[in-house]
Amino acid sequence: MQQPHAVIALPNNIEIDARAHRNGLALVAAGYRVTMVGFGSGIPPQGTIAGLDYILCSPKAPVAGPARLTLTYRAVRKAFHVTMKRRPPQKVLGAVARVDHFTNSVKSRATKAAGKVRAKVAPAKPVEGADDHRFWEKALPQVGVMTAAMKPTLIELQPDVIVTDVHLLPLATEVATVFRARGHRVGVVYDAREYVYGLASEDPNVTEGFPALESEYIRQVDATFTVCEPIAEFLQEKYDLPVEPELVPNAPIGQLPPVEHPMTISDFLKLPEGTPLLVYAGGLSYHRGVHDVISALPELAEVHLAIGARRGSSYVVELEEQAERLGVRNRVHFVPFAPTHEVAEYLSSATAAIFPFLPVGNHNWAAPNKYYESVQARLPILTSNMDWLTQRVTSLGIGEVFEHSNPASIVEATRKLLGDLDSYRARLTDELVASHTFEEFEPTVQKVVLGVTAERAKEGLRPGSLHGQLAAIRSDMLRQRASLSDSEIFEPRPRLRIGTANTGGQPQLWATSLMREHPEAIAESVWIYREGPLKFPVDETVTYQQWVSPAWQRNLMRKLENRVSHVLTESARASVGAHFGKFFYEETNYFRQQGIRQGLVFHGSDIRNPRRHTELEPDSPFVDASDELTAVLQKQVEAITPHVLAFDGPVYVTTNDLLDYLPGASWLPIVVDTGFWHSDVVPLTRDGAPIVFHVPSRGSMKGSDRVDEVCELLQSEGLIRYVRDEHLTRDQMRARMMDADIVIDQLRLGDYGITAVEAMSGGKLVIGHVADRVRERIPGDVPIVEADAHTLEDVLRNLLTDPARAAEISEAGRGYVREWHDGTRSAEVLSGFMGL
Repeated sequence: MQQPHAVIALPNNIEIDARAHRNGLALVAAGYRVTMVGFGSGIPPQGTIAGLDYILCSPKAPVAGPARLTLTYRAVRKAFHVTMKRRPPQKVLGAVARVDHFTNSVKSRATKAAGKVRAKVAPAKPVEGADDHRFWEKALPQVGVMTAAMKPTLIELQPDVIVTDVHLLPLATEVATVFRARGHRVGVVYDAREYVYGLASEDPNVTEGFPALESEYIRQVDATFTVCEPIAEFLQEKYDLPVEPELVPNAPIGQLPPVEHPMTISDFLKLPEGTPLLVYAGGLSYHRGVHDVISALPELAEVHLAIGARRGSSYVVELEEQAERLGVRNRVHFVPFAPTHEVAEYLSSATAAIFPFLPVGNHNWAAPNKYYESVQARLPILTSNMDWLTQRVTSLGIGEVFEHSNPASIVEATRKLLGDLDSYRARLTDELVASHTFEEFEPTVQKVVLGVTAERAKEGLRPGSLHGQLAAIRSDMLRQRASLSDSEIFEPRPRLRIGTANTGGQPQLWATSLMREHPEAIAESVWIYREGPLKFPVDETVTYQQWVSPAWQRNLMRKLENRVSHVLTESARASVGAHFGKFFYEETNYFRQQGIRQGLVFHGSDIRNPRRHTELEPDSPFVDASDELTAVLQKQVEAITPHVLAFDGPVYVTTNDLLDYLPGASWLPIVVDTGFWHSDVVPLTRDGAPIVFHVPSRGSMKGSDRVDEVCELLQSEGLIRYVRDEHLTRDQMRARMMDADIVIDQLRLGDYGITAVEAMSGGKLVIGHVADRVRERIPGDVPIVEADAHTLEDVLRNLLTDPARAAEISEAGRGYVREWHDGTRSAEVLSGFMGL
């Protein structure tokens, strides 16, 4: 029976939508196949996030703009731009919006009055098809663009259930209608994330458009859930819903896989132990009231304030200027947002959380993510007197309430809380924290979605557990750290940029390994895009057009000069686009002048000298100096090696045989994701012939002709099944390799590479040629079965007859990868480079 398919449709690029991730994981645990479909850019168009498959759609046509901005707004914006070279402060924009609203109200009343007079004189005929509630189509043109872009994808996915928010209600209902016409029932669930009648915006297209959109579609969906009791009660009463929407608050997952070094705010701020630190972690706008907290700081001696931010803005500038005027700039710190699912860990090193919201829009009914994350972080809470937050904080006794817009009230509440901190912390019990985690609400998501799923589709459910799906989240969160911290507003910290070859995906694996072991550091990977079947994950992909663009180069140099402390250059390539030239040595003076420490790393053919290799390896693939590839490699290496030897910075190699050519270099071990490259297959224990797998990047370099000859002979004897592939995608490579018993790496180069490490991680028996001089450079035994072109047949035959030895080698291989290639050793090397 086919597994029922739940599609989560999102108006964003998916990457940091924690609520969607959690809902998707809950549905996977309930037995659904889940696909998230988003709209936007910034990440690859397809992939996995938090262990969930996703597809990212882009607009089919330019997005039409909303209603024209008012004359008052445009005049004010122009005046600020001309006189002060900046956008108007949000307080000014708020005043402009109120003036415009008053003006529009007067005009509207005048228009209605005039219409009534005209109607008495000559009653107007109703316009056929006129429909006032379709106002949202003009006010929110992006909704139509997203619907048009995403609809074909959703139809192709053939969902059984669609879960979406207000933006994509038209999309979900249209797709459901298409399938219902075909006799296939598609349930639609409305995730009412916000009180749309109270959106904190100055734009009437938003404040009036979304309520109109919701009112048209909410009765067409099959079920609704929302974030807090007041919104649930409002929706039922406003739309006369048959049942009150279920509650699924924005609570974080409580039981993520543990990590040894979680990232916290203290990694960004070097404050003396015991310093009181308030943290505000949320969106930044005038309506959030952070300026009131800064106004209170002069009366709160020793108290520091950490403000979570994504990037600079006019409001950030206002806060910085305010702090300078008040003499508290040294106690106001802008820190990056935390990775999506690690906010509670991040906040945990603060003293208390503060929510200084103003009574604007939906703030009175807000049940913000940060409330639940603060409780999970066991932080006492200071909040302004918003209705929902006031009731929660006071009834649970976990904080203090102050009057909004009143710095003196903030001072009083803060002093009271800090004066009895242990009492507030004591009330944040294990039971209370557990009640504020997603695990508490996971069954509600499942119940609502199951309730709208066709009975026949439910027969294909394959239930699991939420916590069985969480391993992928940690690696995703590590990758988010670089982009979240990429702004000039944050205090300096060690930042490493690695690229631009992206050989084997190693730059991102090194980067995440470093950040896993050293949360105080940030590392990012970059790749110059090239066509090919193997595309490895990377933080930043650069096109050739960007690489040669002076504008792009200037932007990169501004980032390097402001934020990057270290650069690790792959394969002698340039790092700053084509600004200085093609090679690393043309950029060395620039990095030195900017105080950026530069290192080099080499992977293999980029520095291996073919002529020298023939002296060391009798079966070298470079024996024929007239061979075209050999001649090209020889020329390249001879051109670059003198510059490498003259370089006065650190040089690293990923395989130990390269020390033959760069004796002063250090080993930076290859890293593999041991969770991704894992298999439960125990070699030589299954029925049937064992599978032998060989996948050379270059057959002539690896001795593939001899491998083919031997393996085809043994296959003809029925001893093995030989699988030989080239040009596989990463997922195809993993599937083939993890299904094998034996992997043959290479017979001619004298060392092992990424393929061998991936295979050992999965418990495969790896056969290859690792020269004695190379083995001596590595402490302990290298569990790769030694073979060359002359001994391969005998080695294979002997191995096939000894399952006990095979099991020992398999387990030794897994242990070897944990010892040298799970990222811990590489992080140690990189931390030395960066002086951490």
